[in-house]
Amino acid sequence: MFDIPFDQLTFTVFDTETTGMSPDKGARLLEIGAVKVKPGLVLDLQDSFCTLINPKAPIPYNAYSVHGISTAMVADKPEIKDVLPGFFSFTENTIIAAHNARFDCSFVSHHSAECCIVNPMTKIVDTVKLAKSAHSGLKSYSLGNLIHYFSMDIPLPDTYRHRALYDAAHTALLLTICLKKLAAQDICTMRHISKLPKSPIYLWQ
Repeated sequence: MFDIPFDQLTFTVFDTETTGMSPDKGARLLEIGAVKVKPGLVLDLQDSFCTLINPKAPIPYNAYSVHGISTAMVADKPEIKDVLPGFFSFTENTIIAAHNARFDCSFVSHHSAECCIVNPMTKIVDTVKLAKSAHSGLKSYSLGNLIHYFSMDIPLPDTYRHRALYDAAHTALLLTICLKKLAAQDICTMRHISKLPKSPIYLWQ
């Protein structure tokens, strides 16, 4: 995968919603959403994964005020130990991408270890650093600002900003925008972007 052109690869782009900022301080996953970017850098919204998760813990109001996920919404949803195998199956044979990958991946890694489930996500790109490499000089690289800057508006029924599927889909579109921009500069493989200043590659094993 390291030397294969971007447009021949498949990416899984994912996002999470949580009860807090740090799994090491007790925060739990509430939702995972993911979509595929297929060869040709085509966003495929039909190939998606999304589920709410019962955290078996209270949802603080400051978290609820961001994503709108309530205790009632997750009361009958699966626990993380029952979600991770399906999510990992969805990501199989793909490169992972996330916006601020360290945050989302820290929750997946924490819960995987907690549940004694092997985490197969070993090839990961951070779209914050990717956007900085492809489009330098912006005032903010928050997902919200980038959605506005690139006029992204993906019609997704029953979801909204700060829900996992919505944010994953728009991060996926951002990924395609950035990779196309870099490819036009003959930066067209993961090896190429690994050599960029502040490489967008979060993990490659």
